[in-house]
Amino acid sequence: MDAAALPKVYDARKESYEDMNDWLNVLVKKRIAKAQDEGEPLSAEMAWVAEHDHEVYVKRFKPMVLVVLALCLYGIVQTSNPVALLVTFVLFYFYIDFYSGVLHVVLDNPRFVRLPLIGVPCVEFQWHHTFPYDISTRRLFDVWGDLNVLLIVKSAFLFGICGFSTTTFMVAGVGYAWGYANQFSHRLTHTAPRNRPKLAVWMQEHHLLMAPEVHHVHHNDHTQAFPVLNGHSRGLIQGMLKVVPNGYAWLVLFVVLTAVDLVAVCWFIDRIWF
Repeated sequence: MDAAALPKVYDARKESYEDMNDWLNVLVKKRIAKAQDEGEPLSAEMAWVAEHDHEVYVKRFKPMVLVVLALCLYGIVQTSNPVALLVTFVLFYFYIDFYSGVLHVVLDNPRFVRLPLIGVPCVEFQWHHTFPYDISTRRLFDVWGDLNVLLIVKSAFLFGICGFSTTTFMVAGVGYAWGYANQFSHRLTHTAPRNRPKLAVWMQEHHLLMAPEVHHVHHNDHTQAFPVLNGHSRGLIQGMLKVVPNGYAWLVLFVVLTAVDLVAVCWFIDRIWF
């Protein structure tokens, strides 16, 4: 069969696809086929995709992203206490970097690929090691949409426990805004310098956002440099990994933080300022 007769799924030319998710999924298929043809042992995420014929890169539900953005805006502008807002803003700036590091440690663990619930996110995340440019190639709303399920879970705990108070909306607004900023910061580390906004480059150079050269340490050594917002918690995460190697304890930590972190911040702000 000549090349022209091959189905489009084998066409790896980027310009042939309107949706970059489709192009990246073609690269996934070609990478697995290459490994199988050459007798290369398949990594955990490759083997899982080959067995389940899973599409690694998918379009996310963009209305959910719009709802989250609206919540971020509402939670911030309806706050009547600027000091509490500033404290929450600074607190999340450092905490989200740490949380991203914990999440990254968990999603990078190949042993979790076949676990329920967390397994598919692990599979999809670990393909980022094979195609580091995926996060800068996909549309931003898809990159933000990768957080959809996580934010729904966090919202259920936050609003279910704390109700719909002014503080709750502020904590959600600021926390989710930094969550999206975290995704954007990670995306920028894989974006060509000429395509990065000048302000973002300045923030990277002054370590307000993750510097590309720091994050690329992780792609050379997958046991290093896990946080992706600003990298300030990098030393803390590495110190924790020395004491407790990557394993189920990290998964438990991630689950606990996901359930109670926003609730704890809401409680703290309420007790101190309201």
